[in-house]
Amino acid sequence: MFDIVEKNKTAVTVVLGLVSLGLIVGVGLTGYDAMSDANQPYLAKVGAQTITDRDVAEAIGNQAVPDDMKPMVVEQLVRQKLLQERAAQLKLAAPDAMVRNAIAQIPAFQVDGKFNDQRYQELLAAQQMTPAIFEQKVRQDIVMRQLMDGFVQTGFVSNASMQQLNQLMAEKREVATTIVSPEQYLAQVSVSDAEIKKYFDANQANYKKPEMVKLEYLLLSQADLAAAQTVSEEEVAKYFAEHQQELAKEERRVSHILLTVDKAAKPAEKAAVRKQAEAILLEVKASPARFAELAKQKSQDPGSAVNGGDLGFFARGAMVKPFDQAAFTLKKGEISGIVETDFGFHILQLNDIKSVNLADVKPAIVEKLKLQKIQTAFPAQVEKFTELVYQQSDSLKPAADTLKLTVKQSEWLTRTGLADSILNNPKLIEAAYSDDVLKAKHNTEAIEVAPGQYIAARVLEYKPASTQTLTEVSPLITQKLKQEKALALALADGEKKLASLKTGAAVPLTWAETKGFTRIAGQGVADADLKAIFKADTAKLPAYVGSAVPGRGYAIYKVTAAVPAPALSAENQFQMQENLAKMYGQVEMTAFIEAIKKETKVKYNLKKPQGQ
Repeated sequence: MFDIVEKNKTAVTVVLGLVSLGLIVGVGLTGYDAMSDANQPYLAKVGAQTITDRDVAEAIGNQAVPDDMKPMVVEQLVRQKLLQERAAQLKLAAPDAMVRNAIAQIPAFQVDGKFNDQRYQELLAAQQMTPAIFEQKVRQDIVMRQLMDGFVQTGFVSNASMQQLNQLMAEKREVATTIVSPEQYLAQVSVSDAEIKKYFDANQANYKKPEMVKLEYLLLSQADLAAAQTVSEEEVAKYFAEHQQELAKEERRVSHILLTVDKAAKPAEKAAVRKQAEAILLEVKASPARFAELAKQKSQDPGSAVNGGDLGFFARGAMVKPFDQAAFTLKKGEISGIVETDFGFHILQLNDIKSVNLADVKPAIVEKLKLQKIQTAFPAQVEKFTELVYQQSDSLKPAADTLKLTVKQSEWLTRTGLADSILNNPKLIEAAYSDDVLKAKHNTEAIEVAPGQYIAARVLEYKPASTQTLTEVSPLITQKLKQEKALALALADGEKKLASLKTGAAVPLTWAETKGFTRIAGQGVADADLKAIFKADTAKLPAYVGSAVPGRGYAIYKVTAAVPAPALSAENQFQMQENLAKMYGQVEMTAFIEAIKKETKVKYNLKKPQGQ
């Protein structure tokens, strides 16, 4: 969320309440799951400040948070609170004028390039956020930016380091791959009844059915109530007329020819590049129809040159300022003069202009007006819903009849919830398994499961925890044991085939299409395999390496060519230098946070997973 203050992009991340921390935690706290102790309803405590499930949900936009993701978000929030405490100790502050100016610069709150209070209020209301809460978030961001800037904007990287890194990261190996998979060996294996029973006896704990409930429930949804509203054509037309500048933003399709020049280049070097650009401009002016041809031949923008310089459609403000001003000054078909930016010298041609009409935005306007109509009435509906399910706690029917809602039924629900369901809410699940609901057969209270969505439920059926029988799980065990045996055969045969290939023997294998691999992690290949591929002796090709791929079999890689890294362009060198400097700054920032953590009492209330 810091980026909104400095870069003035959109208010989306702020409005949704995302974690206002520029330092993203790459991994979770290993060895912990995300279930807090019921007797201590917080996930972490930083000094006197607690971090709860509610805080975690708000941090990612009031969504249900998967357990495996919670430790990462908790650690992010811990870091945020550590920085807030240190900022307070240093008495860092953001004056009201600075906060107002930061908000006024956010394009999402502007109409015709100027801050619009009505737009500001509407956007916040749509996310059920008050201006005071939003302004406090921005204030915190500005303060923490003051604290962080000294780290994330520093860091020096030498040219030698960049060249070495480029050589390591951009060097390629052309590689064909084949997988010796266990599926090829399944027909060769069998599993006996004795093996199945032995496995079952040793692993009965893995075949327990958890306790489950089946619910009936009512959903009071602001979106559903809004959908039932009617909006007239006159209302749509009036809204469009009042917000036309905001809704009907013009987009332009531009092609360009770029000659790059380093920002730090000497005046004589810049002048020489400009002279080249002016010569190209004369050619283009003499024959505008050749613009695409000349862009392909002479533009140094690799992304657009292959397309004749075509950048596609973009709205005002999408490009750097000098480029943007030139693009939105041209008439259709017109060619600009020389436009200088931090990237170099550009020649622009305006190809097309596209504007939005009422028909294009009508569905969005209708949805917005429907939501506005229900926003004022919804709190009263929630209050009535809450009152009915509490006062008549032995049935959901009175609330359903009064508010014209439909009683729905769930699938079986465990304590870990339902995947991809609105019922997968920690507070609702906790309520469903409480004695008052499970044993006394009462309704749950009205629980907010997402912004603008409330649920009340009651238990229809309950199944206690139980162990599945051998008969029930025998097919699963059979499949698992056969797969394990087939995998063992595949690994052994894969190693044998690799050894034969290394001797130069012909081995009948089906190779996938050859791909270029770099040292960058990912690309569908394990890090260890990438290292092996780049260690392979390229003096005599093809070279072969191989390894076991968990669950998939044995991978054999045929290295057919070694491709050196291309030379760094001035533009790529500048971008790499910026990225590396930021990365080093992030490392320093992490060390700073760890130092603060040692001075502040931080307590995690994350439970160790079973078996660890």
